[in-house]
Amino acid sequence: MGRVLLAAVAFAGVAGTGNGLMGQDVPLAADFPEVYRVGGFDAPEWAEFAVPPDVRFDAAGRLYAMEGFLGSGSVVVIDTDGTLVRAVGRPGEGPGEINRPTGFAVWRDGRLAIADMGHRAYQIFGPDGEFERFVRAGSVSDPLGGAGSMGSKLRPDPAGLSLIAQGPPSGVGALTDLFGELLGAEAPGEERVDDRGLERLDLRGEAVSREPILEGWRPSTAGAEPPELSLDDLTEPAGMLTMMMSGQRWFEPGFLWDVLPDGGIAYSDSTAYEIKVTDGAGRAIRRLSRDLHPEPVTRRIREEVRERRLRDLEEGSDLGAGFRAGSGGNEIPAGIREATTEAMRTQIEDREFHDVIPVLTALRATWDGAVWVERVGEEPWVEFGPIDVMRADGEYVGTFAPGATRMPDAFGPDGLVAFVELDELDIPSVVVRRLPVKVR
Repeated sequence: MGRVLLAAVAFAGVAGTGNGLMGQDVPLAADFPEVYRVGGFDAPEWAEFAVPPDVRFDAAGRLYAMEGFLGSGSVVVIDTDGTLVRAVGRPGEGPGEINRPTGFAVWRDGRLAIADMGHRAYQIFGPDGEFERFVRAGSVSDPLGGAGSMGSKLRPDPAGLSLIAQGPPSGVGALTDLFGELLGAEAPGEERVDDRGLERLDLRGEAVSREPILEGWRPSTAGAEPPELSLDDLTEPAGMLTMMMSGQRWFEPGFLWDVLPDGGIAYSDSTAYEIKVTDGAGRAIRRLSRDLHPEPVTRRIREEVRERRLRDLEEGSDLGAGFRAGSGGNEIPAGIREATTEAMRTQIEDREFHDVIPVLTALRATWDGAVWVERVGEEPWVEFGPIDVMRADGEYVGTFAPGATRMPDAFGPDGLVAFVELDELDIPSVVVRRLPVKVR
């Protein structure tokens, strides 16, 4: 099926009636009782998270946590009382052993898929945690094995053994193409999407079958065209960074999305307060909106954003602990660190700005089908903005005040939600709470 160009479709339905749709918030109380927590300073060995884990729920309320690329690679399954059920997979090279995972997805019945870049495949595990099989990510003629498109933004397809995945950023795609050219890879024989689109990954065969579902609106890149780089640039960290970040502008509207329980998709792709809802095939059925509008990017905002990011870079927070220390604790050579820091400084100083600040910054679907959408804060660099809760049919429920709650990292059955937190020593823990019925 070809890509569904939703921008050209007339959407059926309007956001529902009720207070709040004209821009006035209806307050919601963020009183979510704690169910349990795992991790932290005194955690048992199985809950000693080295890096903040990704988390998912199954229909039984069990929580699945995986540290990802820089972590152990195992998926820890946690029962509803916070005790260990099992660990799925372990680091290694064989079947059922995980080698450089980039993401994972859990179906409601507990079946699990792990995107394993090291194996260049998706590993499938049954509800009992037993390894079932590999599904190759690419064709035999592709030396990269499709690894360039194995991202972390995966959701299980409620309709069957498929994943809904966001494509890789265009800069990463260009970098992958250069690596492929270097290794003699053939051009992909199937249509693929980038980070402004979604595709369905069918995992029923020996190799992944890809089907584009939808393509979001793409902001104009006038004045921010990416430079043309050659294979020689792959030998320089600064060149690779330039390729990956080129063409990006501050406040460029993101592509925010999640999968609804019926297989439909809720997504936002512009600066406006507009959430588009589709069926499982990507066909538009309605839109959700409020009378809130993007603010212009002023000179003060431009100067403040650059100053803050340059200060973060000098303090090392923009590089990230994994890069500063190196994977497995090996120190990154000083020359590479310095070159990369200088390339990032240049990117910050030269990066262009979008003309307005998008209204929405995050979007998640709950287990029961509501949509939580986070709005930009009073200042665009404020970490947490207000969060609106809307039904998928368009009914506005209300708004959590800025800072009252973060966006949950996972939504589960019976109102369960999981938050990944860091203590004063930056040690991760996972806190599971329960939402009131009104906002599920």
